[in-house]
Amino acid sequence: MNTLQDLEKEYNFTYPELYRQLYDNKMLDWGAEGNGWYTNIFPTLKENPPLLLFGNDIEIWDPIVYQNGIREIINHEVYDINPKYRMVPFAKNGAGDLYVFQLDMETNGEVPITFFPHDDSEAEILAKNLQDFIFRQLLESLTEMDEYSMFEGDSEEEIKIHLQNQLNTHRKYLTPKQVEILEDIYTRDIFKYTYKTSNGSEFEAEGMLTFDELENIINQEIAFEKLNTRFDYLE
Repeated sequence: MNTLQDLEKEYNFTYPELYRQLYDNKMLDWGAEGNGWYTNIFPTLKENPPLLLFGNDIEIWDPIVYQNGIREIINHEVYDINPKYRMVPFAKNGAGDLYVFQLDMETNGEVPITFFPHDDSEAEILAKNLQDFIFRQLLESLTEMDEYSMFEGDSEEEIKIHLQNQLNTHRKYLTPKQVEILEDIYTRDIFKYTYKTSNGSEFEAEGMLTFDELENIINQEIAFEKLNTRFDYLE
């Protein structure tokens, strides 16, 4: 299989239109994987970043390269997924958890995005569609801009250049309001802050956006009935 249409036909599903557009525009191409990716490929992508290059711990899949991984999930070959759930993975994080299109929950053409952990049976719905997920990822990447992020080793000036370059390539896939919010945050300097968790503990972070601000923006801009709800994919 060499095209999205081949995958859709083989496994009987349809990708969201925005995903097709991203694919056609080469936005899903992060270059060839391998031990030399960070040193040899990553620097060449910074000027015109593909999808979520500076996102929050995410690696975008080339659907043709990762078609076996797609097959395993949508055909329920792994993880004992309940047949009532239809998921198509399109990205992963560094721990091996997946981000998937939740096809069975499509409503009025909107396909939710779900976080699918590899070591837990409880999945979490992150956004009502791909556009809102991209916006959420761009926001989340601003909360902890430390040595574990894709900004490692860069000066604040370089980081701001990367963010503007990324917004330039992502602008047409977001709403005008989402772009406006990001542009406003990008004018800030990086600052340190203390975040208090729900259990009362505290930790230090460094970024352009606090976790409290992130939560407020998410609730104001991309809220929907199932936002952040969890479900057991085994049941």
